[in-house]
Amino acid sequence: MTPFQPETKKRTWLVLGIMALSIIALIIDSVQQKGWISAGQWGYGFSGLFLVVALVTKDGLLLRFFLFCIIAGFAELASDAWLVKYTETLTYPPGEPMILYSPAYMPFSWTVVLMEVGYIGWLLSYRWNIAKASLALLLFGAVLVPLYETWAIHAGWWSYHDTPTIFKVPRYVILAEGLLMITVPYMLRKVELSKPAGIVLWALIEGVVMLVACFVAYGLVG
Repeated sequence: MTPFQPETKKRTWLVLGIMALSIIALIIDSVQQKGWISAGQWGYGFSGLFLVVALVTKDGLLLRFFLFCIIAGFAELASDAWLVKYTETLTYPPGEPMILYSPAYMPFSWTVVLMEVGYIGWLLSYRWNIAKASLALLLFGAVLVPLYETWAIHAGWWSYHDTPTIFKVPRYVILAEGLLMITVPYMLRKVELSKPAGIVLWALIEGVVMLVACFVAYGLVG
């Protein structure tokens, strides 16, 4: 499968369309400062939209990517717990439904981010190669995901403290979210050809990558 097939062009426009809608919604939430309720609506809503699109269009590739992203999203809870309990730099508003130390919507929010950024990395891996796509996603992730973070902070979804920041986003978060994207193009190429058990394994490995990225970034600039 290559990105030049007609069905892939249609899929790409669908993914980019959802991405545009999610960014617009996030900016609106940021301006209106609705807090964690809007965070749940964003995470559940757009992850659900990806799943519905994949099911309606019977797109096996998007379904594979969705399985990878949702499991990686739950695996990311370990990183969240470390940031909340060990570094004590990340705080969530009180009173919202939680899974361990994270809001219940968090795995679904990560699903949206990984589907959007990861799909772009997957496309680039075909247009260029894995190494170039990984470097591009490092840079893309280090720019786009902190923008998500900035809007989320202004929306009242979470906050950081006691760590150096750039426009309210910690320097270690910017670095970590670039680093954790490096492996995604390679993993999605593997997911493309994997059975469900293999997809689960790659997603859990990505969860480990996320945790290591946090360790490294926090140790360097946190």
